[in-house]
Amino acid sequence: MARKSKPDGKTKKAKNSKPPAGHMPDTTHDPDVPLRPPPGGAAVRMYRVGHGDCFLIAFEGEKPEKPAYVLIDCGYKPGSPGKLAQPTKVKEIGAHIIKTTGGFVDLGVVTHEHQDHVNGLTSGNFPGLKVGKVWFAWTENPKDDLANQLRKKFKDRLLGLIDSRAGLLGLGKSDAAETLEWYLEFELGEGPDDFNGLQHLAAAGKDPASSATKVAMKFLRDCAPGDPEYLYPHQKVLTVPGATKARAFVLGPPHDIDKIDDLDPVGDETFGDGHAVGAGTGVGPRSLPKGSPFSRRHTIPLDQAFADAGCGKFFSDYYGDGTIIVNEAADGDQVPPNIAWRRLTADDAADAGALALAMNNATNNASLVLAFEISKGGKVLLFVGDAQAGNWRSWSEGTFDDGGTKISAKDLLGRTVLYKVGHHGSHNATLRGKASSNAASLAIMAAGEYAAEFVAMITAVEAWAHQKPKPDWNHPLPAIKSALVEKAGGRVLQTDSSVPDKPVGAGAASWQAFLNRVAETPLYFDLIIDG
Repeated sequence: MARKSKPDGKTKKAKNSKPPAGHMPDTTHDPDVPLRPPPGGAAVRMYRVGHGDCFLIAFEGEKPEKPAYVLIDCGYKPGSPGKLAQPTKVKEIGAHIIKTTGGFVDLGVVTHEHQDHVNGLTSGNFPGLKVGKVWFAWTENPKDDLANQLRKKFKDRLLGLIDSRAGLLGLGKSDAAETLEWYLEFELGEGPDDFNGLQHLAAAGKDPASSATKVAMKFLRDCAPGDPEYLYPHQKVLTVPGATKARAFVLGPPHDIDKIDDLDPVGDETFGDGHAVGAGTGVGPRSLPKGSPFSRRHTIPLDQAFADAGCGKFFSDYYGDGTIIVNEAADGDQVPPNIAWRRLTADDAADAGALALAMNNATNNASLVLAFEISKGGKVLLFVGDAQAGNWRSWSEGTFDDGGTKISAKDLLGRTVLYKVGHHGSHNATLRGKASSNAASLAIMAAGEYAAEFVAMITAVEAWAHQKPKPDWNHPLPAIKSALVEKAGGRVLQTDSSVPDKPVGAGAASWQAFLNRVAETPLYFDLIIDG
């Protein structure tokens, strides 16, 4: 009998829920519960790791007792697991995955290098883990020239932001510094006390490889023999390691820096509430930090600058004496050396916050996007990481050659029965679109017969996301959540919520079948997908 847990962690039977024999186990908070797919199908376990992603998929393997296991990401925002009705621990989740898989995962995937997707990947959380193959996006390929350009751009931005934070602290602008810290933690997985050490490594010409996110990526890479496979969009149809029938189609990220920097939906792509730049993140044009962009060691407070014994004369000669304001030269005259616009004030550091937000979003938009096909021409599971608008738009710009048959993004999305919602339901990580278009969007997902089975999974903890003053994120965006509920007929699973009690709209006809396929514990959701 499938069970679902109440918010207090107790379990209860789903009404009138009788799963077909061999499909859904009696799912309790017990590491001995297997994750096995039905013949020709798949089983998806969505771990309630907090505000972050951790998924384990079981595809049919060569032996019935040994499915092919795929682990996609494992990370969370610190503090978010404690906001669940029954808090979870990533160490418990790691141990559960080891027990479920027997310590061997056929395929390990990291969608992108952000704290809430990778910080759970440690030897302490996954003792003895063995992985058959590791997949990364092409952005991690050390031999790819474009990837190396992105790394240099990222490193330059990172150094600038760490330096800006130090300068802001020197000016006493702690609120602005904390905003930068928020984004730096995403990129590095480190706390503020570690930023300066990473800065010194990078300044010395070394990659700040000691950052927690990079250590997590290396941990997973080292769990597998040989090198990772770096994936490029639209190149080939991939066989899922260990699986007899499952295949994978790589839709993103685009091999184009401009598309990765293209972040926001426009026109019919938007959902209508809060889709302006910065929406859904808690940082918008009116809340950017202000302060000096320079390191503290290069800073003298403005009220001391002109009287400083070592530098006072220099400031007076080249930046004015603090009382005479000169804004421009007289006609025909040379620009005075102490013209006012030579001075950089605290207000000029607002760009640091914009840069932090842009860097954060660009990393999201470099997410690896995989469409898993359970069997040739069959149902599709769509995992998009935190892909944003430019990534989505690129999916329809190429096709796959499947033995002479062209497979398009519209075909794959049309057969999608499970959508792992992008970026916790953020404004620019699901495009609305039109069903009549070939462009990738929610509108073209789950077409025809696949609509009755479509399920959406949102990795969000709203009690954490809506905290003020930080993070104050609109995750998930209400308009996107409503659209998903409507499209799925109520079949939407969210980290911090129980299995829905009733269907919505057209979902009533297939509601019992959904209840037969889903189970819940305080640690995870299970979803069975028939072949």
